[in-house]
Amino acid sequence: MRLLMLLILAVWIKRYFDSLRLDRMNHFTDPELRIPMPDPPRVSVIVAARNEARVIENCLHALTRQRYPNYEIIVADDRSTDSTAEIIREKFPSVRYVRIPSLPDGYAGKSHALFVAQKEATGEWLLFTDADTIHSEHSILTPLNYALKNRVQMLTLLSQPLSVSFWEKLIQPITGFMLFMLFPVERINKPGGRVAFGNGQYILIQRSAYDLIGGHGRLLTFPLEDIAMAQNAKRENVRFELLYGGDVLKCRMYSSLRELWSGWERIFFLIFSDRIWLLPAIIAVIITLSLLPYAGIFFSPRLALAQLLFVHLSSERAFAFIHADRRYVVAHPFGCAILIGILWSAFWKKLCGRRGRRLLR
Repeated sequence: MRLLMLLILAVWIKRYFDSLRLDRMNHFTDPELRIPMPDPPRVSVIVAARNEARVIENCLHALTRQRYPNYEIIVADDRSTDSTAEIIREKFPSVRYVRIPSLPDGYAGKSHALFVAQKEATGEWLLFTDADTIHSEHSILTPLNYALKNRVQMLTLLSQPLSVSFWEKLIQPITGFMLFMLFPVERINKPGGRVAFGNGQYILIQRSAYDLIGGHGRLLTFPLEDIAMAQNAKRENVRFELLYGGDVLKCRMYSSLRELWSGWERIFFLIFSDRIWLLPAIIAVIITLSLLPYAGIFFSPRLALAQLLFVHLSSERAFAFIHADRRYVVAHPFGCAILIGILWSAFWKKLCGRRGRRLLR
């Protein structure tokens, strides 16, 4: 037991020193990236929307006020039954509206909608984003300047999570950090490496690179089209990078415990659909690293307190980096317990063969 506790302590010490380097991931603080281009390429912003009446106005309000002179906005409305269409037509007449009336059998809704909408695009660069995102006025200029400066052909951003409710503040940072560990940024950004990860909330890609990898035409049956697009880009040796969006991009993914549970359950179900055995392994790691230190107080109080000190310090640094509420660091074990429940639920549904067509839609 003592050897295991020493190993856990070593892991958390390493995580703490890794967290000290988190600020290096925020590349968009460079003021030079906000300098206007002499000859800006045309950018087509394509917004995926399905029953987004609650959030579409905020998203389009930000997108129509970009400090970038040469762009268009296209909304891919995937069979919305609420007032999404009315809001767009009445309040955003400059936005091109593409209605997707039906979904072919076996196709994933978002992939199909983006495939249809991109045919209307006229830009040299395509920016795929979601209706629940909030963009800064530089969300086109700054990432595009970075991409051109670094010869990146496909750039995907991790959004700054907006957490309002108790459950969001408790769960969202922990799930995000876990994905960070499962998909290390250094390995993702390594040219020629196998690890790939894309975030559909923001994918900026050169039109020529998009056509080279087959675009969404190769992803019509993929519910997680963003990860699949990143995989295709790396297979075709397209220069690809994943970065933290910082203040450039924010998103409130879910607002209630039910939404958080079902949303993350679906994500983990799909990510690990072909490697479902990894979910119990991840659960075991979470229990060992995040919950065992609390039980360790009964075996070796000094070691356990040292572990919990570095758990707290590294978590606080990570929370500060994404502007999460640092008071919730003390609730770390409760958030981990809920995450374990979400992972187990995804594993159990896969084990029972409960795929369901709702995953495609």
